[in-house]
Amino acid sequence: MKSRIISLASALFVSSSHAGVYGDLEFGDSREAVTKKLGQSPLVEQIIDDVFTARTGLNGIYKCKAKISGLTCHLYFNWDEHGGLNEITLRSEGLALDTYPKELRQAWLDAERIFSEVYGGPSEKAPYPPVSAFKTHKMMISRVWNNPGNGSILMGTGVDRGQCFLFVRFASNATQLAPAP
Repeated sequence: MKSRIISLASALFVSSSHAGVYGDLEFGDSREAVTKKLGQSPLVEQIIDDVFTARTGLNGIYKCKAKISGLTCHLYFNWDEHGGLNEITLRSEGLALDTYPKELRQAWLDAERIFSEVYGGPSEKAPYPPVSAFKTHKMMISRVWNNPGNGSILMGTGVDRGQCFLFVRFASNATQLAPAP
């Protein structure tokens, strides 16, 4: 059953990313193109009505249909100085901090397996960070995959406001690696 869930997540999260960065999304896409592509994407569903996007923007309003270890992820975006897409972050829902050592670690391990199935082993690996490491950082990257022609994929965990989360960033080669949302 677990391998079936990982295979499903792999198919919905990353296998289609060979067509683009994430599904049909490409680095350089305008906000209008991103909105149109996500509206037609089988990978995500919009969680608020279009009428509210002028107030909210696109960040966090698209939910991935596939889950990693039962965690729902939302999409967040970054744009270059010309308004082109240069980063996509999948960020899981926040979990209680006491789940960090077991439940979130399992999601982190599952995500590594999913991305390694598609992109091969990570080019950079760091150990799962202890929760004490988040006293000075909100997010820590612990895995990096090179995605030739489409930048890098960075994965890690974060702690913020008493909750922990998993994140995966698809970053273009031009992206300055600043903290993700």
